Amino acid sequence: MTVTVSGPNPGAPAVDVSGADDVLGGVSRTLLIPLYARAHAARLLPELPFDDPAARALTERLGLDARTVGRDRFTMRLCIARSVVLERELRTLLAGATQPRTVVVLACGLDTLPQRVGTDRARWLCADLPAVTELRERLLPPASGIAHMTAALPDGLRDLSGHLGADRPIFMLEGILPYLERAQVVATLRGIAALAPAGADVLVDGYHPALLAFARFGDGFRRMRVRFRFAIANTRNYVELAPRLRYVAETDLLRLLPWRRRMRTALPALAAAGRPLATIAHLALAPV
Repeated sequence: MTVTVSGPNPGAPAVDVSGADDVLGGVSRTLLIPLYARAHAARLLPELPFDDPAARALTERLGLDARTVGRDRFTMRLCIARSVVLERELRTLLAGATQPRTVVVLACGLDTLPQRVGTDRARWLCADLPAVTELRERLLPPASGIAHMTAALPDGLRDLSGHLGADRPIFMLEGILPYLERAQVVATLRGIAALAPAGADVLVDGYHPALLAFARFGDGFRRMRVRFRFAIANTRNYVELAPRLRYVAETDLLRLLPWRRRMRTALPALAAAGRPLATIAHLALAPV
């Protein structure tokens, strides 16, 4: 299936995001799965109140369907739960601030958090690979309070240093660490620790090895020919990967799903011996 999008202006050239010369290739192409999931949340997970008009508009504009993203509904429901928790956690952090905080969305893809949360309490910096940033700028153009930049993980983190402002930033890592090698994960977390002042927050999703061993058979991931490299059985172990990281809390994502929506995880749950299979971890940076 060939998916094209036009630029923000009617005369702008179309962008091909599939086929032999993909704009989105490899891991970057997986951003279409959570986008499609958020757009269809009311149908896929009606038990969990969530609405993402921006994702619906993008999905319609891109013409995404199951032939593009696969038919693995469990993965899509997990993406919806992840979006709900990340938005809730972020709103809580922003509500406690006396002035807008910089929110750095790393490997942002076509994330629509800025559109859902707004810019009253947040100043957004959305970073990704060049091809993804180019596509994002066509579909979700930068606006007042929302900036885009190119930054590959982990080496590109140093390019963010002049854009964080004086306040405590919030870093968000959603759906990217499982595709990185362990050394790249360590370098990414250490890069964040080197950039940010004490009190900065990090929100990151994590997946138990048992779940990723199961998830790799999902239709969408098989179609996109990607593999998982990094898993974490206990999110408290993040603090061992980088200096200054402090564990604050974790949220078990599967608890948001009714049992009938997660029956397929029975065997991974047994292998995990009681540890959560999918989480959002809240970490913070301690003083140097």
